[in-house]
Amino acid sequence: MSFKKGFLAAAAMVFTTAVAAQDGPSQPFVSGDLVYGSPDAPVEVIEYGSMTCPHCGHFARDTFPQVKQELIDTGKVRFVFRNFVRDRYDMAVAVISRCTTDRDVTKQLVDTYFTRQDEWMRAQNPYEVIAGIAEEAGITQPEMSRCISDQEAQKHLAEMTQNGIQTYKINSIPYIMVNGKHLEAHSFEAVKEAVEAAK
Repeated sequence: MSFKKGFLAAAAMVFTTAVAAQDGPSQPFVSGDLVYGSPDAPVEVIEYGSMTCPHCGHFARDTFPQVKQELIDTGKVRFVFRNFVRDRYDMAVAVISRCTTDRDVTKQLVDTYFTRQDEWMRAQNPYEVIAGIAEEAGITQPEMSRCISDQEAQKHLAEMTQNGIQTYKINSIPYIMVNGKHLEAHSFEAVKEAVEAAK
C-alpha cells in the first residue's frame, strides 16, 4: 500500500471511528501552548483557534503578522496559541502540526495550514493535501503515520479544547484574550488598543 493510501486509511479510521487506546505517545509530539515572544512581556494575548475556522484563518493570515511585527517582536506581548478542535479535519491538521519535537516546525506548519486553508479544505480529498503539506515541511511518512494514530496526542488536543470551553465559556472563535479579558473584535487595531490599555 502506498503511503498516501495508507495515510488516508489511517486518517479515516482514526478520525471517524474509535480505535484502541495506546499505553502512551508513540511519537514525539509538541504539547501545550505555542508561545511567541518574550516570557517577560508585560501583556499576554491568548488565542483559541481552529484550523478549519475561516475567521481564524483570516486572523492568522492578515492580522497575526502585524501583531508579531509590532507587538510581539518589540517585546510588548507574549502571544499564546491554543488549538480549539471542532472536527476530524481540524484534529488531523492539529495532530500533524505537532508531530515533531521542534516548536518552530509546529509554528511553521500552523502558519502554512492557515495560509493554505482554502486549498486543503476545498480539496476533493483534504487528507491527501494535508499530508502533502506536512511532507513539504519535513515531517516524514513514518512520523506522520505514527502521529495520526496516536490516541494520547488526540486526547491532549481534545482536553485543550474542553478546558477552554469550561474555563472561559468559549462559544465563538477565534477567541482572543488580552491579559485575561475577552476581546470581541479581532482586527489589529482592536488588539493593539487592548494591549495598550492593559499595560
